[in-house]
Amino acid sequence: MATIQAAVMTEPGHIELREFPKPQIGPEEVLIKVERTGICGSDKHMYAGHMALKFPVIPGHELVGTIAEMGSKAAEKLAIVGGPVKEGDRVTTTPSSLACGRCYYCLHMPHRPTLCTNRFVYGFVSSGIAPTPRGGFSEYLHLTANSWLFKIPDDLPSEYAVLTEPAAVATRAVERALGPGIPHIGEGLGMDKSVLVLGAGPIGQLVIATLAHIGVDQIIAADISPKRLELAKAMGAGQTVQVDKRPLAERLEEVKALTSGVGPDIVIETAGVPIVFKESLDFVRRGGIVIEVGHFTDPGGVEIRPNIICFKDLDIRGMWAYPGMQFKTALSFLKNTRAPLDRFITHRLPLARIAEGLDITGGETAMKVVIEP
Repeated sequence: MATIQAAVMTEPGHIELREFPKPQIGPEEVLIKVERTGICGSDKHMYAGHMALKFPVIPGHELVGTIAEMGSKAAEKLAIVGGPVKEGDRVTTTPSSLACGRCYYCLHMPHRPTLCTNRFVYGFVSSGIAPTPRGGFSEYLHLTANSWLFKIPDDLPSEYAVLTEPAAVATRAVERALGPGIPHIGEGLGMDKSVLVLGAGPIGQLVIATLAHIGVDQIIAADISPKRLELAKAMGAGQTVQVDKRPLAERLEEVKALTSGVGPDIVIETAGVPIVFKESLDFVRRGGIVIEVGHFTDPGGVEIRPNIICFKDLDIRGMWAYPGMQFKTALSFLKNTRAPLDRFITHRLPLARIAEGLDITGGETAMKVVIEP
């Protein structure tokens, strides 16, 4: 029997290559030959033990590949976007399966499919439960029925199409600021607004590029790393703020000086550090909007004075992933953006060096690390 290789995280802090039988698909399923899979911050958190999962797990959910095999009824059981697909076509898939349409949240809040209680997520499910592999750090991915499948546009290279999932996060974060809004009295995101992005990691950089893509007038990036702030300017930030050992009050005054003396209209927190979320409430102007993106995992808490939320009359909008159709938006963005995506992807490693890729992710030398099985 033919075998394939996949990277298995047996427990936090340990990942190894293992062999599996090459998946046998059913008539409603698809086998994807993985070309590239990006390392996400959540993969790093998983590796650090910050997520309650049933190990062992084959991680990886930022993937692009080609259809190796397609079941005879798969087209009827998958949500296929971008045109008909066939064996040999380049595709990507959302981490999350389709919403069930039956649970409380699907029935009462169908516009928020990520709240579905019956969905599963590729890259986060146990590799000890068939079918497997259902993670992108593998030579093949077994795509089951009730999943999404997006055809990659012919004019979008795979080396950039691998960024579809993080671009979906970034575009969704920006869209959370778009509405609801009343433009003629200054609410909501618009072209003439000021936006402060706290954290210039991979998601922060793509948020900056998305803001530039839609024509936002003033984009400010804040981070502790001068190197990341340099990239943020290339991605579209007009101004940068170095987060150093200065007191918060000094940084607040610096940002106010850039924003008519009141603070930015919108703050988007992407760092995933509790104190940074607290500071987002300090930075934003009165009547402004805070978008919280960074805390997909739980690194702990921080003291917040609720009075500031009332005094500033703030809108605080959380974000739990994105609707599946966000991938269509992300692919459009990647195809048309002027951001230097070649600089954004800093490392390309083989599957055998997955542990090294996880170690360097989040460090000073790395932005987006891509594994190429």
